[in-house]
Amino acid sequence: MKRLIITTLAATLLAGTALSGTAMAAGQRYDDHGRYDQRHDNRHDNRHDSRYDRRDHRDDRRDHRRWERGQRLDARYRDNRYYVSDYRARGLRAPPRGYRWQRVDDSYVLAAVATGLIASVIIANH
Repeated sequence: MKRLIITTLAATLLAGTALSGTAMAAGQRYDDHGRYDQRHDNRHDNRHDSRYDRRDHRDDRRDHRRWERGQRLDARYRDNRYYVSDYRARGLRAPPRGYRWQRVDDSYVLAAVATGLIASVIIANH
């Protein structure tokens, strides 16, 4: 009798696990980086909607901020396209080792290459 109850209980548990595993696997999808994304729903996939592209560009324009010594320069502004190689022609002093001048918004920012820590900020003359 015990054997019958244990066998029935084990079969019920295995059947329940198999059904719930199938249901869960049906809801799981991989995102762009190969991770599971269970919340993904095709009805709300806005990655290719042009309204969202325009909104992103508007946010960049509003992100004008005042840089100060001691802050960290955002990683996006530490890119080579903001790098100022002709600092002497612009009236800037030579950067110390490990630092470089970046032109961000309307300012020249002297920041550490490795950490982005700002050592000096000079307003750019147009």
